[in-house]
Amino acid sequence: MTPAGTRRRRGRPGARGQAAVEVLAAVPAVLLAALLAWQLVAVVGAGLRAQDIARERAMSVPASAPAVTVTVRERVTVVLPGLGRIEVPAVAVGGRP
Repeated sequence: MTPAGTRRRRGRPGARGQAAVEVLAAVPAVLLAALLAWQLVAVVGAGLRAQDIARERAMSVPASAPAVTVTVRERVTVVLPGLGRIEVPAVAVGGRP
Protein backbone atom coordinates (compact mmCIF):
# COMPACT_ATOMS: atom_id res chain seq x y z
CA MET A 1 0.00 0.00 0.00
CA THR A 2 1.12 3.50 -0.72
CA PRO A 3 0.65 6.35 1.72
CA ALA A 4 -2.18 8.76 0.96
CA GLY A 5 -1.24 11.59 -1.39
CA THR A 6 1.65 9.80 -3.09
CA ARG A 7 1.54 8.37 -6.56
CA ARG A 8 2.89 5.03 -7.44
CA ARG A 9 5.24 5.02 -10.42
CA ARG A 10 4.92 2.43 -13.13
CA GLY A 11 7.73 1.10 -15.24
CA ARG A 12 11.42 1.01 -14.61
CA PRO A 13 13.17 3.61 -12.53
CA GLY A 14 14.93 6.19 -14.69
CA ALA A 15 12.76 5.45 -17.75
CA ARG A 16 10.70 8.62 -17.59
CA GLY A 17 9.93 9.99 -21.03
CA GLN A 18 11.31 6.98 -22.88
CA ALA A 19 8.03 6.44 -24.74
CA ALA A 20 8.04 10.05 -25.91
CA VAL A 21 11.58 9.69 -27.25
CA GLU A 22 10.67 6.46 -29.05
CA VAL A 23 7.64 8.08 -30.69
CA LEU A 24 9.73 11.08 -31.70
CA ALA A 25 12.33 8.78 -33.24
CA ALA A 26 9.62 6.98 -35.25
CA VAL A 27 8.27 10.18 -36.85
CA PRO A 28 10.90 10.37 -39.66
CA ALA A 29 10.33 6.71 -40.55
CA VAL A 30 6.57 7.24 -40.73
CA LEU A 31 7.02 10.35 -42.89
CA LEU A 32 9.37 8.51 -45.25
CA ALA A 33 6.91 5.63 -45.57
CA ALA A 34 4.12 8.09 -46.37
CA LEU A 35 6.24 9.80 -49.05
CA LEU A 36 7.15 6.45 -50.60
CA ALA A 37 3.48 5.46 -50.70
CA TRP A 38 2.54 8.78 -52.31
CA GLN A 39 5.31 8.37 -54.91
CA LEU A 40 4.00 4.89 -55.72
CA VAL A 41 0.51 6.33 -56.20
CA ALA A 42 1.95 8.97 -58.56
CA VAL A 43 3.79 6.34 -60.65
CA VAL A 44 0.73 4.09 -60.93
CA GLY A 45 -1.46 7.07 -61.85
CA ALA A 46 0.96 8.18 -64.56
CA GLY A 47 1.08 4.63 -65.92
CA LEU A 48 -2.70 4.46 -66.14
CA ARG A 49 -2.84 7.87 -67.85
CA ALA A 50 -0.15 6.83 -70.34
CA GLN A 51 -1.98 3.61 -71.18
CA ASP A 52 -5.27 5.49 -71.68
CA ILE A 53 -3.62 8.04 -73.98
CA ALA A 54 -1.84 5.35 -76.01
CA ARG A 55 -5.05 3.32 -76.37
CA GLU A 56 -7.02 6.42 -77.41
CA ARG A 57 -4.46 7.36 -80.06
CA ALA A 58 -4.33 3.79 -81.36
CA MET A 59 -8.12 3.66 -81.60
CA SER A 60 -8.14 6.87 -83.66
CA VAL A 61 -6.25 5.06 -86.45
CA PRO A 62 -8.72 3.89 -89.12
CA ALA A 63 -9.33 0.14 -89.18
CA SER A 64 -8.39 0.02 -92.86
CA ALA A 65 -4.93 1.49 -92.17
CA PRO A 66 -1.95 -0.80 -91.67
CA ALA A 67 -0.98 -1.66 -88.11
CA VAL A 68 0.49 1.27 -86.21
CA THR A 69 2.30 1.11 -82.89
CA VAL A 70 1.71 4.10 -80.64
CA THR A 71 4.20 4.82 -77.87
CA VAL A 72 3.45 7.36 -75.14
CA ARG A 73 5.70 8.52 -72.30
CA GLU A 74 3.93 10.15 -69.37
CA ARG A 75 5.91 12.23 -66.90
CA VAL A 76 5.50 11.34 -63.22
CA THR A 77 5.12 13.97 -60.53
CA VAL A 78 8.16 13.55 -58.28
CA VAL A 79 7.37 13.63 -54.56
CA LEU A 80 10.68 12.42 -53.15
CA PRO A 81 13.65 14.74 -53.54
CA GLY A 82 16.61 13.51 -55.54
CA LEU A 83 14.71 11.16 -57.86
CA GLY A 84 15.11 13.37 -60.91
CA ARG A 85 12.83 12.94 -63.90
CA ILE A 86 10.62 9.84 -64.05
CA GLU A 87 8.68 8.82 -67.15
CA VAL A 88 6.35 5.86 -67.61
CA PRO A 89 6.07 4.37 -71.12
CA ALA A 90 2.96 2.78 -72.63
CA VAL A 91 2.48 1.06 -76.00
CA ALA A 92 -0.70 0.30 -77.96
CA VAL A 93 -1.33 -1.04 -81.46
CA GLY A 94 -4.03 0.28 -83.77
CA GLY A 95 -5.17 -0.27 -87.34
CA ARG A 96 -5.41 -3.51 -89.27
CA PRO A 97 -3.28 -6.34 -87.84
